[in-house]
Amino acid sequence: MTTASQTVVETTAPRDQAAADRDALLGSASDDDEIRPTDIVFDCPHCSHSLCIDYRGAGLLTNCTECAKEVQVPIPEGMNVGDLDLSAEQTLGQLFYTRRALVHAEERIAELEEVVNSLKERRSAMEKARMTTLHHCAELSGLCQSIQHSQNEITGSLSRILELIAAEQQH
Repeated sequence: MTTASQTVVETTAPRDQAAADRDALLGSASDDDEIRPTDIVFDCPHCSHSLCIDYRGAGLLTNCTECAKEVQVPIPEGMNVGDLDLSAEQTLGQLFYTRRALVHAEERIAELEEVVNSLKERRSAMEKARMTTLHHCAELSGLCQSIQHSQNEITGSLSRILELIAAEQQH
């Protein structure tokens, strides 16, 4: 019923810091079933699913947990979005955190690009090995057919020899 743990903005920050920031805005995951007096409770205009978000989410856009469509969190009566403005110190702190998160995200992107390139090289090598194996299988299949043909000829020759021996024994 509640979306207290839903993130409004996706982040690539380290898990602990990202969780702390998300919890500060949207409430902690342990509060999922508890609606606090400061929470904004509203229905999705698309599917009527009941949603709940911390008051600091007022005016933000988020996705409905039921239908995944974008929804704007209503601003309660008597509240101004300016009431949620951060102090200069808080804004500076968020800026520093965002910069650290960006550096971390760029490092992670570089790591993942290396992994992707490694996987592409490995895939290419495996595809080449697969083609070689298929070629060898075709050669082996041809050799097996040749052996089977020779075996049939030998069996026919042995049968003919046995018939000749049997005919000689009768005379």
